[in-house]
Amino acid sequence: MIRTKDRGPAPAAPVAGVVRRLEVLRPLRGTPVPRFCTKVRDLVVVASSSRGGSSMLSELLRSSPHLLHLRGELNPLLRLVGLDHPHSGTGSDALDAAHWHGLPPWSRALFEAELSLDAGSPGTGVENLAVDAAWRLVVQWPGLDLDPVDLVRTAEAVLDRDLPRFARALIGRAGVNPLYYDLPGRSPGPRPAGPPGDVLLEEPPFVLPRPWRPASEHDLATKPLVVKTPGNAYRLGFLRAVFPNARLRVLHLTRNPAASVNGLVDGWLHHGFHAYRMDEPLRIAGYADVRPADRHWWKFDLPPCWSAYTAAALPRVCAHQWWSSHRAVLAHGADHTVRFEDLISGPHRRADAVERVAHWLGVPYDGPLKRTATAGIPATVSTAAPRPGRWRAREAEVRSALSADVLAMAERLGYARDDHWI
Repeated sequence: MIRTKDRGPAPAAPVAGVVRRLEVLRPLRGTPVPRFCTKVRDLVVVASSSRGGSSMLSELLRSSPHLLHLRGELNPLLRLVGLDHPHSGTGSDALDAAHWHGLPPWSRALFEAELSLDAGSPGTGVENLAVDAAWRLVVQWPGLDLDPVDLVRTAEAVLDRDLPRFARALIGRAGVNPLYYDLPGRSPGPRPAGPPGDVLLEEPPFVLPRPWRPASEHDLATKPLVVKTPGNAYRLGFLRAVFPNARLRVLHLTRNPAASVNGLVDGWLHHGFHAYRMDEPLRIAGYADVRPADRHWWKFDLPPCWSAYTAAALPRVCAHQWWSSHRAVLAHGADHTVRFEDLISGPHRRADAVERVAHWLGVPYDGPLKRTATAGIPATVSTAAPRPGRWRAREAEVRSALSADVLAMAERLGYARDDHWI
């Protein structure tokens, strides 16, 4: 049981309630692939720091019909079975093979079933969209006693091929705050001062449901499954154990430290990205004093040695997150590297970068993938539209956080010259 200084025990009941509600929805979602994890043959982990561009790269890759993905992040599924901080016992986001082998049989069955139903690729029809939307609302609002069957009926009543319009209608009917969602355009009302609840499984801004085609056994045998949660930089040994028959490949996505730290600072000051509620309030300068309602919440990935930064200046916290993620990836070993800078520096550089990734993945670079790489996509789960040099608006603050270790890592990743930091 987690204890908080201000409010006493935070019960595990919300998560247990979510598990019960998901059990009601599972028969409506389809039949999981039996022994799903053993049937995945090719696992590709997009390994990056938080705010490193993994959402953009993943959205680009989703346009290929030759790849499989999860609908969202892996984190909610891990939290359903207690593989999160502090329950994992690692003191961070780190997980290893022992965590998978040590799961009780019912927890492993739950994780594997939910993972199987989550894996697939973007679809065109809306046949299962109402059920998928109900599943996501249950996971996004664990503290609310949402009736899953009523949610499905409500979603069916407002079903619309215009996904933002459908999402807004469903969110409104469910009575939850639309400002915690990654909706296009600005929703009316003041920005929230704190998190959407005391217990969270998914980090806001919450993702929206989309038409989806579940993965078949044939898909698992012939298509790479791409997962992109930044915290997976600390879970590569765990993922190797979860998918014992898969070739595991690491796609290392890099971004220069200044732009990454700047993006992380923006995220910490945003009304979303809450990851872990801590027992003791954080004293991070430039965060706890700016967003006092968030002072118990750590945002983004939780690296080893995070507790040494609970009273540091916010840019130093962000620099440690960047350094620690890339250190973990390099310690494991990367199989291919792509720079985020290439994805935001115009259509030609982006198309060239995506073509190289497609060649490495062994999938065709044609049709929708080529069109999407050339045209680009709208910013996803962003605090501001990516643009070269945006970090220079707080240059002195960012540079002050770049320690010798951070600069050495930057050089190792090919960012030795700061005039190339865009």
